[in-house]
Amino acid sequence: MRSNLLNWREVREADLPQCLNIEPRNIGDEIVGRERAIEVWNGLLRTRAFGSCVVEVEGRIVAFGASVFVTREFATQEIADPRPGLNSRLIAAVANGQPVVRPQSDLYDTAPEDELDLMTLYGNWRADGLSEGQFRDAVMQLPMSYIELHTGYRLGRLFGEPVGAEQCGFVESAGVWRVTKQFPESEQTFVVMSREDAFSVSGSMAPTLFQYRAPLLGLRDSEKHLLVEALTRRSDSELAEAMNLSPPTIKKRWQALFEKIADVHPDLFLGADDKASSGSRGPQKRHHILAYVRSHPQELRPYRWRAFKEA
Repeated sequence: MRSNLLNWREVREADLPQCLNIEPRNIGDEIVGRERAIEVWNGLLRTRAFGSCVVEVEGRIVAFGASVFVTREFATQEIADPRPGLNSRLIAAVANGQPVVRPQSDLYDTAPEDELDLMTLYGNWRADGLSEGQFRDAVMQLPMSYIELHTGYRLGRLFGEPVGAEQCGFVESAGVWRVTKQFPESEQTFVVMSREDAFSVSGSMAPTLFQYRAPLLGLRDSEKHLLVEALTRRSDSELAEAMNLSPPTIKKRWQALFEKIADVHPDLFLGADDKASSGSRGPQKRHHILAYVRSHPQELRPYRWRAFKEA
């Protein structure tokens, strides 16, 4: 990634108008109107079933992606009968109170027979004001962020309706999305990805999305929050400020987490020298835990702490 292209971050509510204006045809306001559709987007932003990211260049949003976990019934119906206006039907269903979005409880460790269906709502970018290299990096960062957002869930099917010739062409060129129907008049294409589709293309990163392992640590939300913040390599004082807690409370949380993991997964601390001083064992154990959750993202699913803090 180029130095002037920032790492992706989650969408904040204040970002939403700017994000949706990148490609207004993705808003899904055809049935309920613009004002009600924006209300639905704001509501989705506050749920853990919703995933989102922006890519910035020099502090300016240049790409936006969003997705939502939906019920098996909604996904099956749409995949069986592709029609233009997928986003508008999802937005209208939510606006009318229909339970088409997966509840938070379903997003934790799901049974093998109840894999999650993920609908891509948005994935677009703008080129104005960017150099050729910046634009290329922004386009590539968006799917990489999508993978990072959704790895660690028990995914079954992904589907969506990219809009616009450029977006549709990019999705089709990836080779892992199966085009089930095209709608030339509205420049929309209905696409689906299954586990078989993801593994059908050599060299693709898509299979990462389907490599699920059940979590072992049994982390509580407060423990996940601590680890998510610590993944940015903050010191305990920085963690305390970010989580609005005192430094002694942060230390107590680490100690409680060390003791819990020593019980449920003692092998995780192999290599943390018990003969070392207590002051050095803590950082060693912290390093082991963070390395583990980086490679086992299912332990931290679902989480969206910053968005919830702002809401």
